[in-house]
Amino acid sequence: MTTVNQPGVRTAPEPPTPVLPGTTVGGAAGTFYADFTLRSPDGAHSRTLNGLVDTGASYTRVPASILEELGIARFETRTFSLADGSRREFALGLAEMELDGRARMVYVIFGAEKGQAVLGSMALFAFGLAADAKNRKLIPGELTL
Repeated sequence: MTTVNQPGVRTAPEPPTPVLPGTTVGGAAGTFYADFTLRSPDGAHSRTLNGLVDTGASYTRVPASILEELGIARFETRTFSLADGSRREFALGLAEMELDGRARMVYVIFGAEKGQAVLGSMALFAFGLAADAKNRKLIPGELTL
């Protein structure tokens, strides 16, 4: 399809702006929830969680007891900046996540027991997904090299 800008001059329409994985379109980050499943390293156990989709958070955060129950090992402790400006240390692990019918290995944060699960941008990026805040759903992102 072409558009006419001047009499007799046809130009191609502007291509849509690509939506990159791990980003939010159509509104603010952290406005809806999505289900995801974490599996134990041996695949024998799993846990499905409903996490806040927050592309403002790099990592996926899960209550530590759930990760421990699944046998996810801590491999490192790092200091993170929180949304309120404070800094806090959290342990990191690596877990198999199922999302959108596919499985990937993702980094997870051993979070506070009373905290909610958060699905962060790195996990979404691993799955090639972006957050559509307006329609409250995950959408395919445009993969780039």
